Amino acid sequence: MVVKTITVTENAYRSIVRLKKDTESFSDLFTRLGGAHSTARDIFGIMKLTDEESREFKQRVQAMRDELGKGLDRRMNDVRARLKRTHRDN
Repeated sequence: MVVKTITVTENAYRSIVRLKKDTESFSDLFTRLGGAHSTARDIFGIMKLTDEESREFKQRVQAMRDELGKGLDRRMNDVRARLKRTHRDN
């Protein structure tokens, strides 16, 4: 078996340790993360967050949803306006 050594910052190490299951080696973790694409359910299942981190995460997700919603509203309004113009012109 070939072994590779990698260097990561302390911050990166703390982040990756949170993803690691108690019975999992780092090799197993990297294989799992690098394998088939993860679903949101998989990610939530491996996240170990404090209550404060969880609140902050939820706030960031909600902010992204809100911003995506605004963009969708703008695009829908644009499509509606184009349809009205097309209908009016015909």
